[in-house]
Amino acid sequence: MTQDETQRYWQTMRTAMEAAGDTSSAIYQRALEISQGRPDPIDTARDASAQ
Repeated sequence: MTQDETQRYWQTMRTAMEAAGDTSSAIYQRALEISQGRPDPIDTARDASAQ
């Protein structure tokens, strides 16, 4: 996936989850971070554990 495709995917996921009222899950938090242009929290956690 390109960066733009990834961004659109997570924005779509975020919008759907917000419409469903599911904003407390870890996957929503991931969608929120990525859709706002921030690093993927899963990648960040993986990077921290590698140090």
